[in-house]
This record gives sequence, structure tokens and C-alpha cells, in this order.
Amino acid sequence: MKMKTNTTPPGSRSRLWMAVPAIAFGGIGIELLLMSAGFPYAALAGIAGCVIASFILFYQAYLKPRRDIVSLFVPLYAVLIFIVPNDISSGVIVQAFYAATITLLAVRLEKLFNAPKQEKKTMKQMLNEYIARIEPFLAPIDEETGHLVAQALLTYKFELYGNAAGKIAEALARLDTIAPHPGTLERALLILRERAGGFAESRVITSPEHTFMKEDYDALAIRLRPDQIESPAALDLDNALILLYAVGIETSPDDEQALEEHQRFIVQILESYKNKLTA
Repeated sequence: MKMKTNTTPPGSRSRLWMAVPAIAFGGIGIELLLMSAGFPYAALAGIAGCVIASFILFYQAYLKPRRDIVSLFVPLYAVLIFIVPNDISSGVIVQAFYAATITLLAVRLEKLFNAPKQEKKTMKQMLNEYIARIEPFLAPIDEETGHLVAQALLTYKFELYGNAAGKIAEALARLDTIAPHPGTLERALLILRERAGGFAESRVITSPEHTFMKEDYDALAIRLRPDQIESPAALDLDNALILLYAVGIETSPDDEQALEEHQRFIVQILESYKNKLTA
């Protein structure tokens, strides 16, 4: 799954498009002058102007970050109309109509296809960007605490809820030795412990005691508007799992490989919010 974020550089803002009507109508003008002088092959000037202008339009379209299929195929139309033998007249009227058409295409291309193209970002990229964003938050967390956090997350993932609660208790005790006190991480562990305890006792927690607070917002991966939140408890749990993953993989080298093997679990959480994150 993907979401929109990055953009490619915008297309050229040059006046290349002006060459299309200039050459197309310029060729027709030269044709009319040659016809008035009695030149037998005067029509070639108008035809050449239309064909050359078509290739310029193609080049203009090729340079844009967003591609216009119609403009890219214009040279083919020019060849079929003016060069390949057919029943279509290649006289001044047809040339003028064709020149007007590609002029409109050139203007349309410049106005509608010059905007930056939005690229897609995978949820894995979003996860990596989130981890980079909270790097200052991760800095005070030592390796031992990170290991306990990673083990708490992994045992929860393996549905060993009793063991997960024990690891969480150890991690919470370690947090008391860290300054400044990582309150957001503490709340993430408490949220997970409460949920693990519920699963261990086969009970459903509808009104959790522990939740994230307003000051935690910047350290969370999934940040939604109030009207987008269907279940605050589910959102808190998902944010807690992602935060614990980020802490473990960044601060506990011993658990890095194990966490990477279960990265898909975290990515799937992000994917479940894809539509809301891209709204």
C-alpha cells in the first residue's frame, strides 16, 4: 500500500510551447506567399511546418513530469495525415485546422501537465521516516532498556501475554533511571501491559485505564484528526506497538534482526490507516 507524499521536480517553465504555433502557422504563411508567387511545391512549406511543430510538441510533452499521451502521439498523427498517402486533403485548410489543434494541445500541456507529479510512498518508508523523526526522543534510552522494550513487544507478538507483562514491568522499572523521563514510552508500555493482561485473562478491555496524552502527539506514528478516530483505544494500542518497535530496533542491536523479521506486523498496522493518513 502506498500513500502520497514526495513529488518530482516541476516541469520546465520555458516558452517552448510557443514554438508550436509559431512554426506551424509560420509554415502555412510561407506556403501562402509561395503560392502567390506561383511556386509549384508551396504546400510543402505548410506541411513541413505542421510536422516539425508536432515533434516540438512531442518534445515538450516528454519533458513534463506528467505525461500527456495525446501530445506524445501527435507526430504519428502528423505523419499519417501529411506524409502517408491517403484520401485526406493536405491543403491549407487542413493545415490551418491541424495547426490550431496542436496549438491548443501545447497550451493545455503547459497549463495542466506542468505541475509536480506526486509520487507514492510505501508504509515501510513511512515507518523509516517516523523512526528518523523521533530520533531525539530515542537518544536517552539505553541499550538494556531498549532490549527489554523489544522483548516485551516480541513476546506480545507471539501471544505470550504473561511473559510480555513481565518484560513490560522490567522495562517500566528501568525507565525510572532515565532522565529526562520518557513519559510517552512509559504510557506506551502501560497501554501494552493493560492489553496483554486482558488477553491473558481472556477479557475484553473496552475502557482502558492508560491512554496517550496530548503531549505525546509528536512522538506518535499515526496522528489523526478527532473526526477520523473510530476507536481511541485501538489507535492508542497501534501507536504503542509502533513506538515500541521503533525504540527496540533503534536502541537494542541484539534484537534488531528479530524485529526486522516481524516488521511486516508493524507495516500492516500502518496500512490499516492508509486511507486516513492520505485523506
